Amino acid sequence: MRFLFILFIALFITSCDFKEKISSSSSQISREQVLEKFKKNFSDVIPSDVILSVSSFKDSPIEGLKEGVILFKSLEDTKQLSFLITNDGNYIIFNPEIYNLSGPKRNDEILSKINLEKIPNKGNPKSKIVIVEYSDFQCPACKYGATKVLPALEAEFSNEVNIYFKHFPLSFHKWADDAARLTSCISLEFGSDEFWKIHDLIFLNQENFTEANFKTQVSKLLVEKNLDLNTCLESYNDEKYDKFVQDSIGEAKSLGVNSTPTFFVNGHMIKGADLLKIVEAINKFSK
Repeated sequence: MRFLFILFIALFITSCDFKEKISSSSSQISREQVLEKFKKNFSDVIPSDVILSVSSFKDSPIEGLKEGVILFKSLEDTKQLSFLITNDGNYIIFNPEIYNLSGPKRNDEILSKINLEKIPNKGNPKSKIVIVEYSDFQCPACKYGATKVLPALEAEFSNEVNIYFKHFPLSFHKWADDAARLTSCISLEFGSDEFWKIHDLIFLNQENFTEANFKTQVSKLLVEKNLDLNTCLESYNDEKYDKFVQDSIGEAKSLGVNSTPTFFVNGHMIKGADLLKIVEAINKFSK
């Protein structure tokens, strides 16, 4: 599926005027109204075979704006476009990057929405610092997170944090779903220790995998490392492992995750494998 989006910021005014306009709006646009407005205003760039929907629609961190993701579903795949929209629905911004300049803030509401039952983890289970990573085994930035950021965190804060791994395979990564299901099987059937072994192996050998050779390459690695995990190699396509991955994806989207890796430190979101920001949050929440 190919899209030619000529999308732009529809609002170009001073910040003072912008703040005044969005704060004075009393109406609250709905998910259905967003979809209707998008179809009406951008019908000329929407392919006829695409089904549109709006996901993750909620209040944004910026007062007066809502945020969400428009999904473009075809027979081939699903693409997504994030947006901010004013409460009255008159102005929309596509693919925004929101930066919180106020520093890390613990978010217990976000933490309460993250299911950590049967999720692979490492660190101190009694730690007051909970780090949750949503990741994709085929993502190069996630490889950096797995091979550089996580080891640095373990070396510096081994007894001060508890790190959880959750799945968010991106639709355009062809073997990421296989890796997510396989490692889900391993974590559920063999436990966290075995999960982290295969986690490290896949990321360290990321460039050697393709959609066609994924299973063969994993089998070779298991033999080389003398890991007896062949049960999962034969059964990772079972429905329960797919559901485990899909539940993680759905949860991530509900939290506003739209890229990988995304970390939550005590509910505070950090996009990307940004070690400095993660350490900043750990230090603040440790006080």
